[in-house]
Amino acid sequence: MDKDKVIYSLSVEDILNVIEENNLKIILDEKMVKFIEDKVGDIIDWRGAIEFALYECKNKKEI
Repeated sequence: MDKDKVIYSLSVEDILNVIEENNLKIILDEKMVKFIEDKVGDIIDWRGAIEFALYECKNKKEI
């Protein structure tokens, strides 16, 4: 197993899709991307998401 494999990531396109889907009048620039990049890790409950997925795996018979 590759311990360095990235299992989830977000792209600038993901940010642009959120802007478009929410009809936000925002023109994305590099400063905003850096700000979002720094904030996302603080906002997302990574531990909770991982624990939830692990419990789901444990309870699924097909995995």
